[in-house]
Amino acid sequence: MRPPLEIKVTGRQLAWLQENYETTANVRLRLRIQMVLLYREGYSVKEIAQITRKSDDSVRYWLHRFQEGGCGGLQEAAHTGRPAQITAEIEAFLRGCILHSPREYGIERPGWTTALLAQAVKRRWKVSVGDECIRQHLQRVEAVCRRPTWTVKHLAERQAGYAQKKGLFHGF
Repeated sequence: MRPPLEIKVTGRQLAWLQENYETTANVRLRLRIQMVLLYREGYSVKEIAQITRKSDDSVRYWLHRFQEGGCGGLQEAAHTGRPAQITAEIEAFLRGCILHSPREYGIERPGWTTALLAQAVKRRWKVSVGDECIRQHLQRVEAVCRRPTWTVKHLAERQAGYAQKKGLFHGF
């Protein structure tokens, strides 16, 4: 059996824990704070694990982090991962592209698709990104690529009344 943890919570730490438990928007931090507060109130690791629906090892891990690093030990560490390939400059380029026709960029298509934007980024910056990456960055700048809507202008010229029927001309 593991020896019980000896965690001492100072007055400042307790004030920080209680305030952040009520105000934080970070759900994971709130859960960690709850673990420390419950342990301070006399709950066992097993009981805390049942209340928080985490494993005993997870509860012990965060209690040890608090014991070693205080309130700062409960904060989330920086996440590692692949750095973003789309820089702010490329994102600004995407924002500019969607305001103009692809033909202005030497692409003979009527409208932008995420695949075309990915090709434009690759051609200009030599950065290879996928369609989904482009879609996510467009969503971040509140834009979206949609299928082009085709118009049939030659019908308006050939058929009498076509333009009025489609609401293209008003007042005639």
